[in-house]
Amino acid sequence: MSKVVKFGGSSLADANQFRKVADIIRSDKERRYVVPSAPGKRFKDDIKVTDMLYACYDAVANEGKNAYNQFAPIAERFNGIISDLGLTLSLDDEYEVIIDNFRKKAGKDYAAS
Repeated sequence: MSKVVKFGGSSLADANQFRKVADIIRSDKERRYVVPSAPGKRFKDDIKVTDMLYACYDAVANEGKNAYNQFAPIAERFNGIISDLGLTLSLDDEYEVIIDNFRKKAGKDYAAS
C-alpha cells in the first residue's frame, strides 16, 4: 500500500528539520508521495513563510512596493535551506514567476499556494 504524507510548518522550518523529515520518509517504504508546505517558524519570534508570502503579496499587489525588495527575505529563507542542505540548485526562475504573478495580482490564494 502506498502512503501520502504531508509535512510543513515547523517540520520544514530549516535544513535540520528537512533532514529529520527525510529520515521519516525513508523509514517507511510505503511513504511514496510527499506533499510539502511552507516552512514555519524556526524560533519564537520568527515569521512563517506563509505569512511572509501574504505580506509580500499585499505590499506588491496592493501597495505598489518594489517586488524584489519585498520578496528578498523569502528567497533568502529558501536559499538558506538549500545551502545548508548542501544542494546545488537554484530557485531563481521560480522566484521570478512568483514575483510576476504577484505584480499581476494573482490573489491571496495564489500567494499561499
